[in-house]
Amino acid sequence: MIAATGLSPLIKCYVITIDPRLISAFVERWHHETSTFHLLVGELTITLDDVASLLHVPITGTLHKFEPLVTLDAIGLLTELLEVSHEEATAETRHAGGPHVCLGWLRDVYES
Repeated sequence: MIAATGLSPLIKCYVITIDPRLISAFVERWHHETSTFHLLVGELTITLDDVASLLHVPITGTLHKFEPLVTLDAIGLLTELLEVSHEEATAETRHAGGPHVCLGWLRDVYES
């Protein structure tokens, strides 16, 4: 799933000239606290307006703020979306220490 920002709907753009992987990269680099994107190329920081100009996509509306995920809700999502048992989802969230899962566990679920 894509990081929690108001930019997530950009992934669903159907403009042929826009690469969804490029938009995903920008979404992953967005820092809401500073309203900027932090990139791995030195100290370069670009703004949301810069991205709008680069991708030729209008950026409108307010950014979305997600509420913290409760463990019980995470268990529900795991059972619904990954089709694991309630007991398995409960054990994994307990092992991970909250509404999280370990990457190795997730990989094992996908491989099986």
